[in-house]
Amino acid sequence: MRFGSYLALIALVVVTGCAQQPKKLAFNKVGAQHIKTVVVTRSPNQETYEAAVLGHPGMSFGLVGGLIAAADIQAKSNRLTAAIDAAETRLQERTASLLSDAMAKAGYDTKIVPVTKRAGLDQAALEIVNSGVQTDSVLLVETVGSYLAAGPSTDYFPFVVVRVRSVDSKSGKTLYEDTLTYGYAMSNTQTVHFASDATYRFGSIEALTADPKKTRQGLYAGVEAIVAQIAQDMTRD
Repeated sequence: MRFGSYLALIALVVVTGCAQQPKKLAFNKVGAQHIKTVVVTRSPNQETYEAAVLGHPGMSFGLVGGLIAAADIQAKSNRLTAAIDAAETRLQERTASLLSDAMAKAGYDTKIVPVTKRAGLDQAALEIVNSGVQTDSVLLVETVGSYLAAGPSTDYFPFVVVRVRSVDSKSGKTLYEDTLTYGYAMSNTQTVHFASDATYRFGSIEALTADPKKTRQGLYAGVEAIVAQIAQDMTRD
């Protein structure tokens, strides 16, 4: 993880926190009555998983302190990524698969379509349109997983963020939009938030990387809770 990556994570935290509240639109059940087929987008899997201390003391000491903090966070993130193995974790693939299954159980015919790395919801929508895929609607999904700690002596919590938007393919109208989070709790946030089980709290980077299966499951639990909520939100009955 580069210093810029750490700043990008902080920016994500701000966007989903108090600086700019995420877009929200309750599911339009009436407008979605004709929807039978749904394309679920799948972004490429994360290559790195960040273990970030948001209140790192080095950030209080100017550029030099910031660089020291970034180097420390990078080293810990490298340890986390190596431990859980990004190629095995495949968080974005798991999100798309679970969401496709959940939507199928809700009565939709679903298909998963991959989109470009870091496309974002707007670019992903454009890619689907240009691909010529025939579908009544597109469920655009963007997932990020990490582990966050408030400070150097506090526990690491899983932090999963899922941004989702359902778009009617014919009219282009948004039928549903929300941002859902799991685990680490941001102050003054208006995301739909789920607390993580105490099982997935880790007191140090050593504890975080000691049992990769358990650490990985902390992220999976977040995806499962969020997917279940999205499917519930989009039920037409």
